[in-house]
Amino acid sequence: MSWQQSPLTWPSSAQAIQSSSEGVTTQVAGVINQAAGRLTSMTSDAAFSRNELSAEAEGFLHLRDELNQLLNQGTVLTVSPYQYGVGEKVELGRYLNANTAIKTLAAKLRDNADKHRPTGNLYCVAIMVNQSQLATFASVLNELTSVFCLPDWGQVARQATALTTNETDKRFQPVAIVQPRFKPTSNMNGAPVRELMKLQGAELATLESLCDDKSNVIEKLQALAVKRKAKLNQISIKINVLKNLKGSVWAMPLHGSTEAIATKLTQAELPSDHQYTVASLLLSHEPLTFFQELLC
Repeated sequence: MSWQQSPLTWPSSAQAIQSSSEGVTTQVAGVINQAAGRLTSMTSDAAFSRNELSAEAEGFLHLRDELNQLLNQGTVLTVSPYQYGVGEKVELGRYLNANTAIKTLAAKLRDNADKHRPTGNLYCVAIMVNQSQLATFASVLNELTSVFCLPDWGQVARQATALTTNETDKRFQPVAIVQPRFKPTSNMNGAPVRELMKLQGAELATLESLCDDKSNVIEKLQALAVKRKAKLNQISIKINVLKNLKGSVWAMPLHGSTEAIATKLTQAELPSDHQYTVASLLLSHEPLTFFQELLC
């Protein structure tokens, strides 16, 4: 074998697929027009009775609005030992006790210099984890973030976990990888094959749709009923899996202006004052129904 210089040529394998599929798809427009004409004359025969569950389902259409109301716009304010200017750094690590965490949150709520500070009447859910040992702190956070994943808490969980294994990890010397490095296996989908897959795929989808006519309408409806039943059962199972919650936090619902929330925070009695703390305020102008029921 030897190297040779070659001009780029459109692959015959791709051309063969296109030619074969267009042998059928070019006839689609004419056939569809004829079919549409026949359907027009049958319009009066297409009046079917309403499904027995249709009226009952119509009475629950408001549930979509109720579901959308559970998704709030707002902001999350978090303090942790690993934030610059928040946690206390000493030779043995970084610490943040609960008292300092709450005072820092209250001070931030009163920070008029921050243009992003929310104003007006706010709904708030305050949450906190406070532990005396780093390993316990990391364990509790990892358990919590597996089901309630605030990005800030996920970062704290990863950093706390890393600190618990530092002594072991720093003694491990991995073998250096020779350059260049292998990249993870993935589709080789650079242009023009990426555009070919999209465009030719659309033509082939038409062929697949036309071929689907080998089943009559009754068979299709029966298959759809089976598929719908299986999908609804799958959705129900997945929702119930979400209910398998674990872990606990210190939590408190609050309401009012930022000044009022700051005052209530500082006046509330702390459950403990250990040296490892992460605390957050979930703030929104809308009621935090889902998070309050989940956490409080």
